[in-house]
Amino acid sequence: MASVSQLNPYHCEQCGTANVVAAPVLYQQGTHTYSTRFHSGTTQSFSAQAAAPPHLRSYIRPFVLWSPLILLLSIWTVVGLRSIFEFHQISISRVDMAVFFLILDLASIGGLLFNLRKVVHFNREVYPRLYWNWERTYICKRCGKFRLIP
Repeated sequence: MASVSQLNPYHCEQCGTANVVAAPVLYQQGTHTYSTRFHSGTTQSFSAQAAAPPHLRSYIRPFVLWSPLILLLSIWTVVGLRSIFEFHQISISRVDMAVFFLILDLASIGGLLFNLRKVVHFNREVYPRLYWNWERTYICKRCGKFRLIP
């Protein structure tokens, strides 16, 4: 038994056991793929789900959230501007509404660009650090404590 503790220099700080495992190993051991004739998929144990690696953020989500609003406001902006240019009697309310929709449309485009910038920042700067930490995280199999070992 003494040789086993010499092979594993890591001990749990909470319970003192040497029964610790790296998070990537626990994730790999608890994730299983299966395939039948009509269906295939992946199953995971609860411990593998808890030890899952961080994920990159998708660029699709900001487009899905902002595109309908941008499209709707663009349509109303075009309708408002066309009504101003087609009819010679310009009323202040038409101009105000067209400018209002134009400002909202530009603000929505700014919101889309801001969200895309946040996704780029996360994927380029935050994600590599999270993944590096995940690769060096050890989990006690006895008490479940996570520990980062640099």
